[in-house]
Amino acid sequence: MLQDLPIWLAHFRSQAAHPRLVPTALDDTLTGRERRLIAQSIATFQLGESSQGAHLRAAVRQHCGAQEQHACIEIFDLLIAEEQRHASLLGAFMQDHEIPRRAHAFTDQAFRALRRLGGLEARLRILVTAEIIGIVFYRALEGVTDCRRLQILCRSIAADELAHVAFQSQLLLQMRGGRHGIAKLLTGAWEQCVLSAAALVVFATQRRVLKSAGYGPALFLHDCRSQYAFYLKWPPALRRLSPHGT
Repeated sequence: MLQDLPIWLAHFRSQAAHPRLVPTALDDTLTGRERRLIAQSIATFQLGESSQGAHLRAAVRQHCGAQEQHACIEIFDLLIAEEQRHASLLGAFMQDHEIPRRAHAFTDQAFRALRRLGGLEARLRILVTAEIIGIVFYRALEGVTDCRRLQILCRSIAADELAHVAFQSQLLLQMRGGRHGIAKLLTGAWEQCVLSAAALVVFATQRRVLKSAGYGPALFLHDCRSQYAFYLKWPPALRRLSPHGT
């Protein structure tokens, strides 16, 4: 496990004790045009944030073995709770603006199904993919509205998701750090394929918001892959410190 686990545990405990707040005095005006533009997309992402994380929790506990007090278990419990808080904040915004919730969404069902395959590493790979795409989407959503409440809400969620991706990426890099040669190449190629396919599906289903933010499919894919490259490709300094120096 990561040597940085105590630092991450302190971070997520602090976030739980002092969560990011959306000031109540912010302008909360959402025009009819904005509401029609964002309603389906925000409902889809609210549904995605609302997962109970039962399968992920089970995978973490299996990975940690008998160490029930392992810091990693608490970190993931806090991380999942933070995701659920995002769902609650989005749900409150939707309720105030009479945006109906969604019970099902194709992208949400696909991500949930993929997260149930394999052990912790496979689940983390899908989770990181979803959160990287979410970061790019929330930034796009922030740019298509003048509603200050929604803008700050998107900015706050994206900031939390950046920390999630950083932690999960560190864990993934350590898990695959002992691989070299063809195994490492295949792992990287698979991750790139999953990310690219997922990003294009999300673009297709959320294209109204993304196009309004200035995204075409190529630019959206580029920004998602840039986030992936920042977090999940070994920088030269770390590469020299990896177990096999590759």
